[in-house]
Amino acid sequence: MAQFENKIDPHCILVLDDEEAILASIKSLFRKLPFKFRFFTSVNLAWQQLRTEEIDVVVSDLRMNENNGLEFMKEVVKIAPYAKRILMSGFEDKSIVVLALSTGLINHFIYKPWDDSEFVQLVSNCVESKAAASLREDKNILYEFSDIPSPPRFQDKLIQMLSDMNAPVTRIIEEIEMNPALVARLLRIANSVHLGIRKRVASIKEAVLFVGTEYIASVVTALEAFQSYSSRVPERYASLVEGLSEAAVKRAMIAKEISAKWYGIENKYIPHVASLLQDIGLFARICLRAEMYDAFLKTIDELKVSPRQAELKIFGNVTHERIGAAILDNWNFPSEIVDTVRKHHSEKATNDYVKIVQFATLLAGDDGYPFDESLLETMAEWQIKLGLPENEKSFDEGD
Repeated sequence: MAQFENKIDPHCILVLDDEEAILASIKSLFRKLPFKFRFFTSVNLAWQQLRTEEIDVVVSDLRMNENNGLEFMKEVVKIAPYAKRILMSGFEDKSIVVLALSTGLINHFIYKPWDDSEFVQLVSNCVESKAAASLREDKNILYEFSDIPSPPRFQDKLIQMLSDMNAPVTRIIEEIEMNPALVARLLRIANSVHLGIRKRVASIKEAVLFVGTEYIASVVTALEAFQSYSSRVPERYASLVEGLSEAAVKRAMIAKEISAKWYGIENKYIPHVASLLQDIGLFARICLRAEMYDAFLKTIDELKVSPRQAELKIFGNVTHERIGAAILDNWNFPSEIVDTVRKHHSEKATNDYVKIVQFATLLAGDDGYPFDESLLETMAEWQIKLGLPENEKSFDEGD
Protein backbone atom coordinates (compact mmCIF):
# COMPACT_ATOMS: atom_id res chain seq x y z
CA MET A 1 0.00 0.00 0.00
CA ALA A 2 1.22 3.48 -0.78
CA GLN A 3 2.76 5.36 2.12
CA PHE A 4 0.45 8.34 1.54
CA GLU A 5 -2.64 6.20 2.06
CA ASN A 6 -1.31 4.93 5.37
CA LYS A 7 -1.33 8.45 6.77
CA ILE A 8 -4.50 10.16 5.59
CA ASP A 9 -6.81 9.23 2.74
CA PRO A 10 -5.81 11.14 -0.40
CA HIS A 11 -8.52 13.39 -1.81
CA CYS A 12 -10.75 11.54 -4.23
CA ILE A 13 -11.70 12.86 -7.69
CA LEU A 14 -14.46 11.21 -9.75
CA VAL A 15 -14.34 11.70 -13.53
CA LEU A 16 -17.19 10.79 -15.90
CA ASP A 17 -16.74 10.84 -19.67
CA ASP A 18 -17.90 8.39 -22.33
CA GLU A 19 -14.61 8.69 -24.22
CA GLU A 20 -11.87 6.39 -22.95
CA ALA A 21 -9.24 8.60 -24.59
CA ILE A 22 -10.32 11.59 -22.47
CA LEU A 23 -10.14 9.52 -19.27
CA ALA A 24 -6.69 8.26 -20.25
CA SER A 25 -5.52 11.82 -20.90
CA ILE A 26 -6.71 13.01 -17.48
CA LYS A 27 -5.15 9.99 -15.79
CA SER A 28 -1.80 10.83 -17.41
CA LEU A 29 -2.10 14.51 -16.53
CA PHE A 30 -2.60 13.88 -12.82
CA ARG A 31 -0.37 10.82 -12.43
CA LYS A 32 2.21 12.60 -10.25
CA LEU A 33 -0.23 14.33 -7.91
CA PRO A 34 -1.34 12.80 -4.57
CA PHE A 35 -4.99 12.46 -5.57
CA LYS A 36 -7.07 9.33 -5.84
CA PHE A 37 -9.10 9.06 -9.05
CA ARG A 38 -12.21 7.11 -9.98
CA PHE A 39 -12.83 7.02 -13.75
CA PHE A 40 -16.17 6.06 -15.32
CA THR A 41 -17.81 5.90 -18.70
CA SER A 42 -21.07 4.72 -17.11
CA VAL A 43 -23.36 7.11 -15.21
CA ASN A 44 -24.87 4.29 -13.17
CA LEU A 45 -21.47 3.07 -11.99
CA ALA A 46 -20.47 6.64 -11.15
CA TRP A 47 -23.64 7.06 -9.05
CA GLN A 48 -22.88 3.80 -7.25
CA GLN A 49 -19.38 5.03 -6.40
CA LEU A 50 -20.74 8.31 -5.07
CA ARG A 51 -22.92 6.35 -2.65
CA THR A 52 -20.08 4.21 -1.31
CA GLU A 53 -17.11 6.59 -1.08
CA GLU A 54 -16.51 10.16 -0.02
CA ILE A 55 -15.78 12.14 -3.20
CA ASP A 56 -14.15 15.57 -3.01
CA VAL A 57 -14.42 16.70 -6.65
CA VAL A 58 -16.66 15.49 -9.50
CA VAL A 59 -15.64 16.18 -13.09
CA SER A 60 -18.15 15.38 -15.85
CA ASP A 61 -18.46 15.90 -19.58
CA LEU A 62 -21.53 17.86 -20.63
CA ARG A 63 -22.46 15.99 -23.79
CA MET A 64 -22.21 12.22 -23.80
CA ASN A 65 -23.78 9.79 -26.25
CA GLU A 66 -26.31 8.32 -23.82
CA ASN A 67 -26.23 10.80 -20.96
CA ASN A 68 -26.36 14.48 -20.17
CA GLY A 69 -23.75 15.93 -17.83
CA LEU A 70 -26.19 18.38 -16.26
CA GLU A 71 -28.63 15.62 -15.36
CA PHE A 72 -25.75 13.74 -13.78
CA MET A 73 -24.74 16.82 -11.79
CA LYS A 74 -28.31 17.14 -10.46
CA GLU A 75 -27.94 13.67 -8.96
CA VAL A 76 -24.48 14.52 -7.63
CA VAL A 77 -26.01 17.43 -5.68
CA LYS A 78 -28.45 14.98 -4.05
CA ILE A 79 -25.95 12.20 -3.35
CA ALA A 80 -22.78 14.19 -2.52
CA PRO A 81 -23.86 17.80 -1.94
CA TYR A 82 -20.49 18.91 -0.54
CA ALA A 83 -18.44 17.67 -3.50
CA LYS A 84 -17.08 20.37 -5.82
CA ARG A 85 -18.50 20.01 -9.35
CA ILE A 86 -16.64 20.75 -12.59
CA LEU A 87 -18.34 20.51 -16.00
CA MET A 88 -16.36 19.96 -19.23
CA SER A 89 -17.44 20.54 -22.81
CA GLY A 90 -15.90 20.80 -26.25
CA PHE A 91 -18.83 22.85 -27.56
CA GLU A 92 -19.98 26.45 -27.25
CA ASP A 93 -22.67 25.92 -24.62
CA LYS A 94 -22.52 29.33 -22.98
CA SER A 95 -26.20 29.72 -22.11
CA ILE A 96 -26.36 26.24 -20.57
CA VAL A 97 -23.14 26.75 -18.64
CA VAL A 98 -24.11 30.22 -17.35
CA LEU A 99 -27.43 28.87 -16.09
CA ALA A 100 -25.72 25.92 -14.38
CA LEU A 101 -23.19 28.21 -12.72
CA SER A 102 -25.77 30.80 -11.64
CA THR A 103 -28.03 28.20 -10.04
CA GLY A 104 -25.15 26.49 -8.23
CA LEU A 105 -25.58 23.23 -10.11
CA ILE A 106 -21.88 23.36 -10.98
CA ASN A 107 -18.98 25.24 -9.41
CA HIS A 108 -16.68 25.51 -12.42
CA PHE A 109 -16.56 24.98 -16.17
CA ILE A 110 -13.63 24.09 -18.41
CA TYR A 111 -13.38 23.82 -22.19
CA LYS A 112 -12.01 20.87 -24.13
CA PRO A 113 -9.23 20.78 -25.11
CA TRP A 114 -8.03 22.24 -21.85
CA ASP A 115 -4.82 23.91 -20.86
CA ASP A 116 -3.01 21.33 -18.72
CA SER A 117 -1.71 23.74 -16.10
CA GLU A 118 -5.10 25.47 -15.78
CA PHE A 119 -6.92 22.14 -15.39
CA VAL A 120 -4.50 20.91 -12.71
CA GLN A 121 -4.75 24.23 -10.86
CA LEU A 122 -8.55 24.19 -11.02
CA VAL A 123 -8.83 20.69 -9.57
CA SER A 124 -6.22 21.48 -6.90
CA ASN A 125 -8.11 24.63 -5.91
CA CYS A 126 -11.36 22.66 -5.69
CA VAL A 127 -9.70 20.09 -3.43
CA GLU A 128 -8.34 22.81 -1.14
CA SER A 129 -11.70 24.57 -1.08
CA LYS A 130 -13.55 21.36 -0.21
CA ALA A 131 -11.05 20.52 2.54
CA ALA A 132 -11.28 24.04 3.99
CA ALA A 133 -15.09 23.93 3.91
CA SER A 134 -15.12 20.56 5.68
CA LEU A 135 -12.75 21.86 8.34
CA ARG A 136 -14.87 24.99 8.88
CA GLU A 137 -18.00 22.89 9.14
CA ASP A 138 -16.40 20.62 11.75
CA LYS A 139 -15.05 23.58 13.71
CA ASN A 140 -18.52 25.15 13.71
CA ILE A 141 -19.75 22.09 15.59
CA LEU A 142 -17.78 23.30 18.59
CA TYR A 143 -19.87 26.47 18.85
CA GLU A 144 -22.55 24.24 20.35
CA PHE A 145 -19.95 22.87 22.75
CA SER A 146 -18.33 26.13 23.80
CA ASP A 147 -17.91 24.72 27.29
CA ILE A 148 -15.69 21.76 26.33
CA PRO A 149 -12.80 21.16 28.75
CA SER A 150 -9.30 22.45 28.03
CA PRO A 151 -6.89 20.06 26.31
CA PRO A 152 -5.06 17.57 28.55
CA ARG A 153 -1.81 18.95 30.01
CA PHE A 154 -0.22 15.88 31.57
CA GLN A 155 0.58 14.52 28.12
CA ASP A 156 3.28 17.12 27.42
CA LYS A 157 5.30 16.25 30.51
CA LEU A 158 5.07 12.51 29.83
CA ILE A 159 6.03 12.91 26.19
CA GLN A 160 9.10 14.92 27.23
CA MET A 161 10.14 12.17 29.61
CA LEU A 162 9.48 9.42 27.07
CA SER A 163 11.50 11.24 24.41
CA ASP A 164 14.46 11.44 26.79
CA MET A 165 16.43 8.25 26.22
CA ASN A 166 18.11 8.70 29.60
CA ALA A 167 14.88 9.08 31.56
CA PRO A 168 14.32 5.93 33.63
CA VAL A 169 10.92 4.26 33.74
CA THR A 170 10.84 5.06 37.45
CA ARG A 171 10.43 8.77 36.64
CA ILE A 172 7.36 8.02 34.54
CA ILE A 173 5.93 5.83 37.29
CA GLU A 174 6.57 8.48 39.93
CA GLU A 175 4.78 11.09 37.81
CA ILE A 176 1.71 8.87 37.39
CA GLU A 177 1.67 7.97 41.09
CA MET A 178 1.17 11.64 41.93
CA ASN A 179 -2.41 11.30 40.65
CA PRO A 180 -4.23 8.74 42.87
CA ALA A 181 -7.38 8.70 40.73
CA LEU A 182 -5.27 7.96 37.67
CA VAL A 183 -3.45 5.17 39.50
CA ALA A 184 -6.72 3.47 40.43
CA ARG A 185 -8.10 3.64 36.90
CA LEU A 186 -4.88 2.50 35.25
CA LEU A 187 -4.67 -0.54 37.52
CA ARG A 188 -8.30 -1.40 36.90
CA ILE A 189 -7.77 -1.16 33.15
CA ALA A 190 -4.61 -3.26 33.20
CA ASN A 191 -6.51 -5.97 35.05
CA SER A 192 -9.48 -5.87 32.67
CA VAL A 193 -7.53 -6.51 29.46
CA HIS A 194 -6.34 -10.05 28.86
CA LEU A 195 -3.76 -9.96 26.12
CA GLY A 196 -0.94 -12.29 27.02
CA ILE A 197 -1.26 -11.72 30.77
CA ARG A 198 -3.08 -13.95 33.24
CA LYS A 199 -2.07 -12.56 36.63
CA ARG A 200 -3.32 -9.58 38.55
CA VAL A 201 -1.43 -6.35 37.94
CA ALA A 202 -0.73 -5.01 41.43
CA SER A 203 1.50 -1.98 40.89
CA ILE A 204 1.87 0.99 38.58
CA LYS A 205 5.25 -0.37 37.48
CA GLU A 206 3.59 -3.56 36.29
CA ALA A 207 0.81 -1.58 34.63
CA VAL A 208 3.28 0.65 32.78
CA LEU A 209 5.30 -2.32 31.58
CA PHE A 210 2.11 -4.11 30.53
CA VAL A 211 0.77 -1.17 28.55
CA GLY A 212 4.22 -0.34 27.15
CA THR A 213 6.21 2.84 27.73
CA GLU A 214 5.72 3.95 24.12
CA TYR A 215 1.95 3.93 24.63
CA ILE A 216 1.59 5.03 28.23
CA ALA A 217 1.48 8.76 27.38
CA SER A 218 -1.52 8.26 25.10
CA VAL A 219 -3.31 6.08 27.65
CA VAL A 220 -2.77 8.66 30.37
CA THR A 221 -3.83 11.44 28.00
CA ALA A 222 -7.09 9.65 27.23
CA LEU A 223 -7.79 9.00 30.90
CA GLU A 224 -7.06 12.64 31.67
CA ALA A 225 -9.39 13.74 28.87
CA PHE A 226 -12.16 11.52 30.22
CA GLN A 227 -11.44 12.69 33.77
CA SER A 228 -11.84 16.32 32.67
CA TYR A 229 -15.50 15.57 32.03
CA SER A 230 -16.03 13.83 35.38
CA SER A 231 -17.28 16.92 37.24
CA ARG A 232 -19.91 17.49 34.55
CA VAL A 233 -21.36 13.99 34.32
CA PRO A 234 -25.03 13.86 35.35
CA GLU A 235 -25.40 11.38 38.19
CA ARG A 236 -27.70 9.18 36.12
CA TYR A 237 -24.90 8.69 33.56
CA ALA A 238 -21.93 8.29 35.92
CA SER A 239 -21.69 4.52 35.51
CA LEU A 240 -22.19 4.79 31.73
CA VAL A 241 -19.32 7.27 31.37
CA GLU A 242 -17.08 5.18 33.62
CA GLY A 243 -17.84 2.12 31.50
CA LEU A 244 -17.14 4.00 28.27
CA SER A 245 -13.74 5.18 29.51
CA GLU A 246 -12.69 1.69 30.55
CA ALA A 247 -14.00 0.21 27.31
CA ALA A 248 -12.00 2.81 25.37
CA VAL A 249 -8.71 1.71 26.89
CA LYS A 250 -9.54 -1.97 26.45
CA ARG A 251 -10.41 -1.33 22.80
CA ALA A 252 -7.18 0.61 22.36
CA MET A 253 -5.10 -2.25 23.76
CA ILE A 254 -6.70 -4.53 21.19
CA ALA A 255 -5.87 -1.99 18.48
CA LYS A 256 -2.29 -1.98 19.74
CA GLU A 257 -2.07 -5.77 19.36
CA ILE A 258 -3.58 -5.67 15.87
CA SER A 259 -1.20 -2.89 14.80
CA ALA A 260 1.78 -4.96 15.93
CA LYS A 261 0.69 -7.74 13.57
CA TRP A 262 -0.53 -5.54 10.70
CA TYR A 263 1.87 -5.40 7.78
CA GLY A 264 2.82 -2.12 6.19
CA ILE A 265 1.71 0.62 8.59
CA GLU A 266 4.36 3.14 9.55
CA ASN A 267 2.87 4.78 12.65
CA LYS A 268 1.49 1.95 14.77
CA TYR A 269 0.47 4.30 17.59
CA ILE A 270 -2.21 6.04 15.48
CA PRO A 271 -4.88 3.27 15.67
CA HIS A 272 -4.10 2.88 19.38
CA VAL A 273 -4.69 6.55 20.20
CA ALA A 274 -7.64 6.87 17.80
CA SER A 275 -9.28 3.86 19.48
CA LEU A 276 -8.74 5.47 22.87
CA LEU A 277 -10.36 8.71 21.84
CA GLN A 278 -12.93 7.70 19.24
CA ASP A 279 -15.82 8.20 21.68
CA ILE A 280 -14.71 11.57 23.07
CA GLY A 281 -17.62 13.09 21.14
CA LEU A 282 -20.02 10.81 23.03
CA PHE A 283 -18.51 12.03 26.30
CA ALA A 284 -19.12 15.62 25.28
CA ARG A 285 -22.69 14.86 24.32
CA ILE A 286 -23.49 12.94 27.53
CA CYS A 287 -21.80 15.40 29.87
CA LEU A 288 -22.70 18.68 28.20
CA ARG A 289 -25.99 17.92 26.43
CA ALA A 290 -27.57 15.37 28.76
CA GLU A 291 -31.19 16.28 28.00
CA MET A 292 -30.70 15.62 24.29
CA TYR A 293 -28.91 12.38 25.15
CA ASP A 294 -31.99 11.43 27.18
CA ALA A 295 -34.06 11.92 24.02
CA PHE A 296 -31.54 9.85 22.05
CA LEU A 297 -31.87 6.87 24.42
CA LYS A 298 -35.66 7.26 24.51
CA THR A 299 -35.76 7.13 20.70
CA ILE A 300 -33.78 3.87 20.66
CA ASP A 301 -36.05 2.35 23.29
CA GLU A 302 -39.42 3.47 21.95
CA LEU A 303 -38.83 3.23 18.21
CA LYS A 304 -36.57 0.15 18.36
CA VAL A 305 -34.03 1.74 16.04
CA SER A 306 -30.23 1.48 15.91
CA PRO A 307 -28.01 4.00 17.74
CA ARG A 308 -27.07 5.58 14.41
CA GLN A 309 -30.71 5.99 13.35
CA ALA A 310 -31.55 7.56 16.70
CA GLU A 311 -28.51 9.83 16.51
CA LEU A 312 -29.50 11.13 13.08
CA LYS A 313 -33.07 11.70 14.25
CA ILE A 314 -32.09 13.65 17.38
CA PHE A 315 -28.83 15.33 16.35
CA GLY A 316 -29.04 15.43 12.55
CA ASN A 317 -25.73 15.00 10.75
CA VAL A 318 -23.73 16.18 13.77
CA THR A 319 -22.58 12.66 14.63
CA HIS A 320 -20.48 11.91 17.69
CA GLU A 321 -17.46 11.06 15.53
CA ARG A 322 -17.60 14.52 13.93
CA ILE A 323 -17.83 16.11 17.38
CA GLY A 324 -14.89 14.00 18.54
CA ALA A 325 -12.76 14.93 15.53
CA ALA A 326 -13.51 18.62 16.05
CA ILE A 327 -12.54 18.40 19.73
CA LEU A 328 -9.28 16.59 18.98
CA ASP A 329 -8.45 19.05 16.22
CA ASN A 330 -9.09 21.87 18.69
CA TRP A 331 -6.76 20.11 21.13
CA ASN A 332 -4.06 19.97 18.40
CA PHE A 333 -3.92 16.20 18.08
CA PRO A 334 -2.12 14.93 14.92
CA SER A 335 -4.20 15.13 11.75
CA GLU A 336 -3.96 11.36 11.20
CA ILE A 337 -5.65 10.73 14.55
CA VAL A 338 -8.31 13.38 13.91
CA ASP A 339 -9.01 11.88 10.47
CA THR A 340 -9.26 8.33 11.85
CA VAL A 341 -11.67 9.37 14.62
CA ARG A 342 -13.80 11.22 12.05
CA LYS A 343 -14.05 8.07 9.92
CA HIS A 344 -14.17 5.33 12.55
CA HIS A 345 -17.81 4.50 11.73
CA SER A 346 -17.41 4.66 7.94
CA GLU A 347 -19.26 1.93 6.08
CA LYS A 348 -16.24 1.71 3.78
CA ALA A 349 -12.92 1.73 5.65
CA THR A 350 -10.60 3.36 3.13
CA ASN A 351 -7.26 3.14 4.96
CA ASP A 352 -5.46 0.79 7.33
CA TYR A 353 -5.86 2.99 10.39
CA VAL A 354 -9.65 3.03 10.10
CA LYS A 355 -9.72 -0.73 9.44
CA ILE A 356 -7.69 -1.46 12.57
CA VAL A 357 -9.90 0.78 14.71
CA GLN A 358 -13.02 -0.93 13.37
CA PHE A 359 -11.53 -4.39 13.97
CA ALA A 360 -10.71 -3.37 17.55
CA THR A 361 -14.25 -2.07 18.06
CA LEU A 362 -15.78 -5.30 16.76
CA LEU A 363 -13.47 -7.53 18.79
CA ALA A 364 -14.10 -5.51 21.95
CA GLY A 365 -17.85 -5.78 21.41
CA ASP A 366 -19.75 -4.16 18.53
CA ASP A 367 -21.11 -0.78 19.64
CA GLY A 368 -24.10 -0.86 17.28
CA TYR A 369 -22.85 1.83 14.91
CA PRO A 370 -21.96 1.39 11.20
CA PHE A 371 -18.74 -0.28 10.11
CA ASP A 372 -17.25 -1.80 6.97
CA GLU A 373 -18.98 -5.19 6.83
CA SER A 374 -16.29 -6.58 4.52
CA LEU A 375 -14.06 -6.76 7.61
CA LEU A 376 -16.19 -9.63 8.88
CA GLU A 377 -14.61 -11.84 6.20
CA THR A 378 -11.31 -11.87 8.13
CA MET A 379 -12.69 -11.55 11.65
CA ALA A 380 -12.03 -15.23 12.45
CA GLU A 381 -8.45 -14.83 11.22
CA TRP A 382 -7.86 -11.94 13.62
CA GLN A 383 -9.47 -13.79 16.50
CA ILE A 384 -6.92 -16.55 15.95
CA LYS A 385 -4.00 -14.12 15.62
CA LEU A 386 -4.97 -12.46 18.90
CA GLY A 387 -5.52 -15.77 20.67
CA LEU A 388 -9.30 -15.57 20.86
CA PRO A 389 -11.55 -18.60 20.38
CA GLU A 390 -13.39 -18.24 17.08
CA ASN A 391 -16.80 -18.34 18.72
CA GLU A 392 -15.99 -15.39 20.97
CA LYS A 393 -16.67 -11.89 19.77
CA SER A 394 -15.33 -9.86 22.63
CA PHE A 395 -12.67 -9.95 25.31
CA ASP A 396 -13.67 -11.14 28.77
CA GLU A 397 -13.41 -8.85 31.73
CA GLY A 398 -10.69 -9.53 34.25
CA ASP A 399 -11.13 -10.46 37.87
